[in-house]
Amino acid sequence: MKEIKLVCDAPFFDKVDVNVLDFPSGREGEPRHRCKITVDFGPYDLAQLKKQGLDCGGAMEYYEKKVYDTVKFYLAQDWVCVEGHDVLFDMIKEKVSAYFAQ
Repeated sequence: MKEIKLVCDAPFFDKVDVNVLDFPSGREGEPRHRCKITVDFGPYDLAQLKKQGLDCGGAMEYYEKKVYDTVKFYLAQDWVCVEGHDVLFDMIKEKVSAYFAQ
């Protein structure tokens, strides 16, 4: 299983770009940039999740799965995040919980 690091760019009000890095020489070595993904959490995106009957917890599960599946597609293998997961998902949770609190 590939170990990766997620590094978020400065977020916009409706999305955040996330750099995905891996460690070809081990975690002590220099990380290598593998891809960049965008996580959209604007009002339109969240309204679609609400129409599907999801609540805040369901939306967070959706984002967890979507990020995992997107990165897995680009890496072509399973992965585990060793750094940056909490930063990304705290950012997403802030936006999602604010929307579902309305």
